[in-house]
Amino acid sequence: MKFAAIVGTNADFSYNRILLQYMKKHFKQLADIDVLEINQLPAFDQDLPYEEQSMAVWQFKQAVKNADGVIFSCPEYDHAIPAALISAIEWLFYNPKNILEQKPTMVVGVSYGTQATSRAQEQVRQILASPDCNAAVQAGHEVLVGKAAQSFNKDGNITDQAAVANLEESFTSFVKLTDALSKQTEEDNLMTLKQPFVNDAYINFPTGRLSFKEAQQIFSTIPFEIDLIDRNDRFAWFSDKPNREHVRHVNEINETVDECHPPKALPAVKAIINSFKDGSRDMVERPLIMHGHRTLIQYYALRDVDGSYLGTIEFTGSVEHIISLFENGAFADVTTGASKHGDDAATSETSADATSAASEETGAPVDDAADGAAKAKADADDTDATTSASKED
Repeated sequence: MKFAAIVGTNADFSYNRILLQYMKKHFKQLADIDVLEINQLPAFDQDLPYEEQSMAVWQFKQAVKNADGVIFSCPEYDHAIPAALISAIEWLFYNPKNILEQKPTMVVGVSYGTQATSRAQEQVRQILASPDCNAAVQAGHEVLVGKAAQSFNKDGNITDQAAVANLEESFTSFVKLTDALSKQTEEDNLMTLKQPFVNDAYINFPTGRLSFKEAQQIFSTIPFEIDLIDRNDRFAWFSDKPNREHVRHVNEINETVDECHPPKALPAVKAIINSFKDGSRDMVERPLIMHGHRTLIQYYALRDVDGSYLGTIEFTGSVEHIISLFENGAFADVTTGASKHGDDAATSETSADATSAASEETGAPVDDAADGAAKAKADADDTDATTSASKED
């Protein structure tokens, strides 16, 4: 289970940050807690177009969206919550999608006073339960840690055992609440399984037939990961592969292109899709470095047999192995050996020399390469933003 824990202040030092860090360490056997800061978020601006929202806002919203639940650690200033926290909450339920809709939510807090953050927590709960937000706020439990300077030791651990016991009881209850609310329908559960629902039916193609099981396993075996945006510009499907370059989540299925891409990437993404729709292009590709290795991303227009647009399909995968085959000579060795079949070594070497010489011609091939480089540069402007469309930072 994964939780996003939001530090409810932009202050450089806060015991609320220390409390969340303690929870991350103390409950590591129960959940993976990702502590999120709000100090890099701009002030909420309802009139700001989505395409102009900052990457920090998008990444913050993605982290909360992909979490099973959210924990707010709420300080109290003048009997109220900080403006920075109100702004962060507003970003979460603002255009294009309310990320907190029925999201399991827990509120905790620590302050210097004896009453801790009771008033501020009540204010947060009212905001989260409002019609515009509609989060599933945990009820019946309060985590109020007062006298902050005396409640934590130098290692960031809570020294008051009664406070620890109350926190453990509240967190355990929140885990149960999250589990109950995250129960998916049978169909959704089947989508997340490594062995999805299949039967013995077959799909007939002009070139043969495949069972549903064979088709599913082909998608899982292809060395490139695959994503599909359907004709209505919604994220429709992704191949189930381990260690994906672009990490996908089942809860992203049916999101619009706007919802699953960073704001600054949208113009280029939409330009590619529109070029596929109007038929001016059928493919765009982009080589780049991802996670420390060379990766190729290719976008193809998915078309029906009559040429009508069905969607945009994206292939992504590391090309390090392929490059290594060429750079280290393994590719030449394999092709030479594969063609022997009883021929002597001299014949194989002659064939290898011939193929090598074929690529040493000057003149037109060089011009072709230059033309290709120019085209690649022209395409780069369209694809730069798409590379950040789903990158994990």
